[in-house]
Amino acid sequence: MSSRYFGTVAVLFLFASMSSEQADQAASAAKQKAANGQQKDAPQKENTGDAIAAMMGGAHIDKEAAERGRKIFVPACGFCHGNDAHGKSGPDLVRSALVLHDDKGDVIGPVIRNGRPERGMPAFSALSAEQLADISSFLHSRAADVSNRFAYKIGDLITGDAQKGAAFFNGDGHCGTCHSATGDLAHVATKYEPVELQRRMLYPAANLIDVFLGRAVTPPAPTKVTVQLASGERVSGTLDHLDEFAVSMHDSAGWYRSFSRESVTVDVQDPRAAHEGLLPKYTDQEMHDVLAYLETLK
Repeated sequence: MSSRYFGTVAVLFLFASMSSEQADQAASAAKQKAANGQQKDAPQKENTGDAIAAMMGGAHIDKEAAERGRKIFVPACGFCHGNDAHGKSGPDLVRSALVLHDDKGDVIGPVIRNGRPERGMPAFSALSAEQLADISSFLHSRAADVSNRFAYKIGDLITGDAQKGAAFFNGDGHCGTCHSATGDLAHVATKYEPVELQRRMLYPAANLIDVFLGRAVTPPAPTKVTVQLASGERVSGTLDHLDEFAVSMHDSAGWYRSFSRESVTVDVQDPRAAHEGLLPKYTDQEMHDVLAYLETLK
């Protein structure tokens, strides 16, 4: 049991160190761009999916070559293999072992040039080696998209009504009691992509993905608790533990205190409680409306 636990911890540290190294490389590249006068003034949005896709092996695909290959593949091959290469009257090339073992057209190139007349595939002898390599890049990009779920592109999430979202934010949602469009949420839409903005709206605590990507993670604000004793005395501090039987804390002087819940009244002030309390109350439309409103905070 202990060896399995330590193995898991080792894997987590490995991912975190890999992510930190990639974050350092990205930071160096950003500094180099700034030195060359290529850095834009506007803040760049974080894209968690792209960052994790790169970690999982999608970074080696030349996107420009893949796009050139797509423009060749669709008119020449799409009528049989489908425009997305998933197959039509011809076989699915995304899961093809032939494509899997190909490198810049060295395996599929001869098949494309010579065709397979016995299977009804015509020859494309006029294609150059560069064009075959581009088609190979396109097919490998399609395979990477399927095998790596972090590379999937999420559709447009901004389908709500921003005005209704603002009304909910400042009204029934009571979001304005803790947040401000001109304070902590100013320009929040320029920092996060909609999918990440929605996640942080619903679950504001940092997650393991942030740690794996080497991002600076702000520790969550501590949960405060006030305990009122039967005598009327009130003791406040930072919550350590709370269950049906006991509550424990470190008080304002730093002393550890523990009380049986049978004889005290407990008031917990958790900064995330309001978010959690909204989850069972939100309608789908209200969530989309609030997200549409947050997206206007640029």
